[in-house]
Amino acid sequence: MRPITFATIAFAVLLLAATSSFAAPENDLDDDQSVTGHVDIESTLGNVLIVDTYSFAAIGQKDGRVSGQFELRARYLNVLVRAHGFVECLFVTGNRARIGGKVTQSTFEAGLPEGTQLTWSVTDNGEGEKDPPDTASMLLGNDAAAYCALGLPYPEFPLRRGNVQVRP
Repeated sequence: MRPITFATIAFAVLLLAATSSFAAPENDLDDDQSVTGHVDIESTLGNVLIVDTYSFAAIGQKDGRVSGQFELRARYLNVLVRAHGFVECLFVTGNRARIGGKVTQSTFEAGLPEGTQLTWSVTDNGEGEKDPPDTASMLLGNDAAAYCALGLPYPEFPLRRGNVQVRP
């Protein structure tokens, strides 16, 4: 059996420090988590005004199960899109959340068919009169489980109307 040298211990400590600094942040699940909200945001894509209005409720339980629903109403180039679905994943850290779900009903089958996975991020900035408005991203197509586990929050926009509640 080889003796353990100082160099071996130093290498192991450096390796542990390096790998832990690149690990994904912990999703603290000492208690159930919930994220709810009604979001009304607008952005532009080129010269096109995009208005997303969506509501959602997501609950993450201590055992890792996630439940919830979402409802999207969006207007793109004078086309009203409505989609409904179930939340499949949730990642909460502090006042921010990443959420993903799967469309189960859609009025726009050509562009947002049933089975499409959508993901979004939200930030709860408080309720006080002097607090900045909550922010939220557009709902984007993405692999929901991968986004919740490893994704970065999307670009978010101040809510025109609505409120987000993140309860870690």
